[in-house]
Amino acid sequence: MLNEIYKEYGEYFYVPMTQGYSIAIPITVGCSWNKCLYCDLNQGNKYRFLGLEEIDRRLKILKDYYSNRHRTVKKVVMAGGNPLCLDTNILIEIIKLIRYYFPHVDNISGFARANDILRKSKDELLRLKALGVGELSIGIESGNNEVLAFHNKGVTREDNYLALTRLEQCNISYSTYIMLGLGGRKLSKKHAIDTAKFLSEFNPDVIIVVTLVLFKNAKLVEKVRTKEFIRLRPLESLKEEKLLIENLNLKNTIFNGTHKTNALILKGRLPQQKDILLDKIHRELEEYNNEDMKDKEVLKWKRWSVE
Repeated sequence: MLNEIYKEYGEYFYVPMTQGYSIAIPITVGCSWNKCLYCDLNQGNKYRFLGLEEIDRRLKILKDYYSNRHRTVKKVVMAGGNPLCLDTNILIEIIKLIRYYFPHVDNISGFARANDILRKSKDELLRLKALGVGELSIGIESGNNEVLAFHNKGVTREDNYLALTRLEQCNISYSTYIMLGLGGRKLSKKHAIDTAKFLSEFNPDVIIVVTLVLFKNAKLVEKVRTKEFIRLRPLESLKEEKLLIENLNLKNTIFNGTHKTNALILKGRLPQQKDILLDKIHRELEEYNNEDMKDKEVLKWKRWSVE
């Protein structure tokens, strides 16, 4: 039953890490931008909106599925690369459908790009918040403009700054995604420091840290082959993460570095557990064995269907 619901999303059906226990509602397929060099999460799917009629049909199936399991659905995530790109009036109609089938829902989340947020006025965002939209996941990736431009992210540090500012003005909760290794060896230090400085200007609920992997169909593959982009080894990635944490000055944010692409599993609250996280990285660096980690890295890349 659920395979039919999520059939367009392929092998890597990716929802925000903060929403692992939310019910995914198919809304869009693919990403409206879909030009980032490093990304192939959409597996060639062109962006499209499923439409209200199809969403309604799938919601009926999901309601029956969870009703039969006597589960009260309270949190849902709108599936797709960035469903917040949809017009506000369409999003409101979608939310009405969600609430019709799942009347106890108290939070509706999803991925969003900075320009999705910036295309919406403060009043529009407040309308969405009033209907339960929150815990959005924003792919910041880097606080360095040179890194963002190289990977054709389609937004700048300034765009990301304005988007997060608008969310905080509207008191809409959010998490941010940051990608270790995105600057390669050339920009590793700038990437870490500038990203830390950027994040320190805000108060995200969670900072989710992942590590760059090379998907076999990503446009970045050619840059790696020509050595225009040199990837970090796990040891270098750990050092970059250490530099990132050292330069973070946050009020009350969870640092979640538990993604399977990372060389080391880390999670803690900042600033309260900053020293604990840094000590764990320090101990890992001291015990580091290049050959062992190289083998682990190769296995990790194989798991992610890479070159």
